[in-house]
Amino acid sequence: MKKLIPHIIFFILVSFSFISCKHDIINPTLTTTTDTIVVVTPPANGGGGTTNGGVTVSDTVCFNTEVLPLYVSYCGSSGCHDVNSHRSGVITVDYTNLKNGIKAKSPNNSSYYTIIGNGMPPRSSPQMTSAHTATILKWINQGALNTNCNNVCDTTKFTYANAVQTILADNCGGCHGSKPGSANVYLGDYASAKAYITTNKTLFINAITHSTTLVASQRMPPSTKMVDCKIAQLQKWIANGYPQ
Repeated sequence: MKKLIPHIIFFILVSFSFISCKHDIINPTLTTTTDTIVVVTPPANGGGGTTNGGVTVSDTVCFNTEVLPLYVSYCGSSGCHDVNSHRSGVITVDYTNLKNGIKAKSPNNSSYYTIIGNGMPPRSSPQMTSAHTATILKWINQGALNTNCNNVCDTTKFTYANAVQTILADNCGGCHGSKPGSANVYLGDYASAKAYITTNKTLFINAITHSTTLVASQRMPPSTKMVDCKIAQLQKWIANGYPQ
């Protein structure tokens, strides 16, 4: 009987660790890569293989501006899969850790893709849209590359309909896309976003620019800053009176 006691204690501890997690466990693989591929001429509107001013535009998905923001916003918030919380041992706020659950050109074997809508994000949280999952699927099928782009948007476009709505949905929707929103901040529609930002303009701008005047937890999106052109679009939207 004494020989069995250590085994019984171990079984109880393991069982408790599984019960204490409120959502499905994701089992990451062991292979990672940190190679960076820079896409020189990315599509300004997320389109593919088009011609812009006589220059052929790549249809390669930009990881840092199209894929990473989705995983940060919808999965990598505090208490879930950020670096500090890393629930179930999963981190989704950088390329190296995301590749633990992604298999290049094999979406059906990519646990961090197949679980979207099947337990993650939790059903009580905002969910990714079909457009979001299509972007992730395309990225995986293209080889799940660490593509890094900066000039990925047209800063002359800054109305809510043609720019801001998508920026907020992609980068903020996981926390602030359904009412009442994290910290009671809801940015899921035009009226709510305008009302909140008008009242908290300085705080909002400091948050999206990751100003050092704010503590790290107030800088948004958490863990990673938006590219400059998307920040510029938001700032122009605000400065021009929130055009719809």
